[in-house]
Amino acid sequence: MKIVIVGAGKVGEVLCRDLSSEGYDIVLIEINRERLSYIIDIADITGVVGNGAAHDTQIEAGVDSADVFIAVSEHDEINIIASIIAKKLGAKHTIARVRSPEYSTNMTFAQRELGISVMINPEKESAKAITDVLKFPSSFIVETFMQNKVHIVGFDVIEGNPIIDKSLMEINITDEKILICVVERNGEIHIPDGRFVIRLGDKIHVTGTVKAINEFILKCNYSTKRMRNIMIIGGGDMAYYLGKELSSKGIRFKIIEINEERADFLSQSFPNAIIIHGDGTRQELLMEQRIESYDAVVAGTPIDEENIILSLFSASAGVSKNITKISRNLLKPIADKLELDTVITPKKIIADSIIRYVRSVDNIMGSRVVNLHRLVDEEVEAIQFLISEESKAI
Repeated sequence: MKIVIVGAGKVGEVLCRDLSSEGYDIVLIEINRERLSYIIDIADITGVVGNGAAHDTQIEAGVDSADVFIAVSEHDEINIIASIIAKKLGAKHTIARVRSPEYSTNMTFAQRELGISVMINPEKESAKAITDVLKFPSSFIVETFMQNKVHIVGFDVIEGNPIIDKSLMEINITDEKILICVVERNGEIHIPDGRFVIRLGDKIHVTGTVKAINEFILKCNYSTKRMRNIMIIGGGDMAYYLGKELSSKGIRFKIIEINEERADFLSQSFPNAIIIHGDGTRQELLMEQRIESYDAVVAGTPIDEENIILSLFSASAGVSKNITKISRNLLKPIADKLELDTVITPKKIIADSIIRYVRSVDNIMGSRVVNLHRLVDEEVEAIQFLISEESKAI
């Protein structure tokens, strides 16, 4: 399957590296020659130097024979225009990354009238990921399968958990079926069998229906407190989309935003929420706003280091659920060492979403992979397959 990618940023790099390793034929279009050479050196791909939205450049890259065209440059307009041109040239499926809410609200029009198969917004997808985590506040990550009917949820094994020092074959605490599918212990990853014994401090990934996961949470003495009052520090696009998600579920929230004009916009967008114009990195302001009284705090400023510090402060103030937005992957290991509760990385989320779409296209073309989620810093994959009549699994 041939895939053409526009943009050699962090998302483009991840896509080139991962998709080429799976045997896909990748052509990368990038205007920066040095950056393009770097990606070609680390991934088994070919490249074209040029503007991804230019007709001649796309012709040179062979877009007319592409099964999937992916535009993930830093500019929404280039991604949209490039995808439209690619569709006109003959690309079967087109994906455009867009950040602006103005473009995101026109996704249906873009798909119907412009021929763009998918428009993916990293901030919007991140907001959905945060909302999923808030469904299970004791978790550090939530992935969904089968139209949200099945979840993979990550938990820390803490004191008082009845599964401690028990093998998987001995664990039978829920009426509904659950599966402990991955265990992280001391930096090592285990795919456990029935003899594997759970220890205090393990990080476990549990698969099951919502009903089964909720029963597991109850029986394992995790908090069942509902998230009813959320503080969001930083009023960017992710906060806007998260506000939409929370409003639709009747969850109260407060946003602290340093830019007065942006704070006014958020106030008009969410008349039932509390919008504070102020510097959310100031401890005095956070204490004035009674940060300790919130069920969860989302640190979502544009600066990763500030978000890490904010989450540490929030945890020290007694907030039980802290979610940290980190844009740069290189800071993720630091966040892990600091044992931050839940870390949201928009670039990883968007790359995973695109890879899932590519897998679905591959399925249409003959592959049996329906869905895919990457866990534990991309060390483990959870894959949903279609089982055919000829399958040896039957």
